[in-house]
Amino acid sequence: MNSGDNYDCFPGTDFAPRLKKLYQEMDATYSAASNLSDFNCDGCDGTKCCTVDLIIYTSVEMSYMKQGLLTLDQAIKFKIKNRSLQIVRFKQSNPFGSDYRNSICAANFGGRCVIYEHRPMICRLAGIPHFIEKPDQTRISGPGCPRFETVFLASNPELKIDRTPFYRLLAVMEIETIKKYGKRTQSLTIAEILAS
Repeated sequence: MNSGDNYDCFPGTDFAPRLKKLYQEMDATYSAASNLSDFNCDGCDGTKCCTVDLIIYTSVEMSYMKQGLLTLDQAIKFKIKNRSLQIVRFKQSNPFGSDYRNSICAANFGGRCVIYEHRPMICRLAGIPHFIEKPDQTRISGPGCPRFETVFLASNPELKIDRTPFYRLLAVMEIETIKKYGKRTQSLTIAEILAS
């Protein structure tokens, strides 16, 4: 079976239109923040953001990523699957080792994501500092990427993207998926998703 051909194993495929709309809202918010700060990724090869094998918690995002694979040439899908399998093997061998920790995302080709339109939320909002309001009203903050922190932070010390509404809407979709299918999909890393 070829990578991308079995995306139906993830429930939530039917939520794609709603997820796409949510992603558009994220992209608009991100664009506004990057325009305000003059932040851009020009000259960055993507490896700083793409060396972490990020965990995806929702079946709707997993399904959408797998749909993105279906849009690719068969040879590219084959390369992505093989790269992902290698990353998974590195993780199984030593999750704290440099082979795993320094692995470039299998969807990164020449510094560009080949499933860019189908990339998950964690990738879409990377780079710019953010915060999340938890249900108990506590706030969790996160920094920007190394490039933002060294080049753009000094002139934009207060800039933070509020990720809270995006997480809440994504959670609603996931809860609906669990109710509809009667099960919750196990959390997987991007490599594990792309390797399946």
